[in-house]
Amino acid sequence: MPALFEILAEQEVAPPRCALEQEYGAALLLTRDRVAANFVSTIDGVASFGMNRDDSRAVGGGVVADRVLMAMLRALAGVILIGAGTLRAAPNHQWTPAALAPQRTDDLAALRTAAGLPDAPAPLLVVSGSGDLPAQAEAVVRPATPLHVLRSGGLSTVPAPREQPALPPADTAIEAAQIVASARSLTGAGPILCEGGPHLLGGLLAGAVPLDLFLTVAPQMAGRSDQSPQRRSLVEGVALPPFSRSGRLRSLRRAGDHLMLRYAIDAHHQAS
Repeated sequence: MPALFEILAEQEVAPPRCALEQEYGAALLLTRDRVAANFVSTIDGVASFGMNRDDSRAVGGGVVADRVLMAMLRALAGVILIGAGTLRAAPNHQWTPAALAPQRTDDLAALRTAAGLPDAPAPLLVVSGSGDLPAQAEAVVRPATPLHVLRSGGLSTVPAPREQPALPPADTAIEAAQIVASARSLTGAGPILCEGGPHLLGGLLAGAVPLDLFLTVAPQMAGRSDQSPQRRSLVEGVALPPFSRSGRLRSLRRAGDHLMLRYAIDAHHQAS
């Protein structure tokens, strides 16, 4: 049976703590002082097709290694952070590790235990400038994990969603510092994991938040045109100065023709 991950480059030196990390090839270490961000994009940088379904599966192809890595990151998270647009785009999804790799539930629980985190999955924090959430989303109607909402007026633990049309994302109306502070208030001992969307990532980048970017590059080309305005690049809503947020490659793995990169993106560019 072929290995789940083929390691092409790795700077982590900590030994694996459990079976999943043995397959990964190293301990998957996250820290509270950086926000871990997990995305998948096409070769040409399209991260969302704007479909009302599992966008990450549509972009990434649903390959096992990518789904398992996403599940591992959720298992290591203290809180999972998404924008309201991401919730609207995946109304049937639950943001738990088991939702991505149900066949690895026991292994994911062992990873969470090995990291010293509580048995219960990480809470979900939805960033919405308007405070509106899709009332029929599974994570709202039947939450599999505690649900919190960060509105422009502050953090709420009791969301009051209502039906609404699909609106342009308003997530960047909330400052990055407030987003991070609110997320950290919910994490306990665990780190923040951001799963999108592109406007939320853009806001964190513009706010000079230190990031660990986990990016899976799927072997497909998508393109964008005037007839496909719903397609989004990896970063939306901001235009960063060249090299103002550059990345240091920390690891590179391969699963078939998919590449899985990890970049450390510091608050400001550091010349080499």
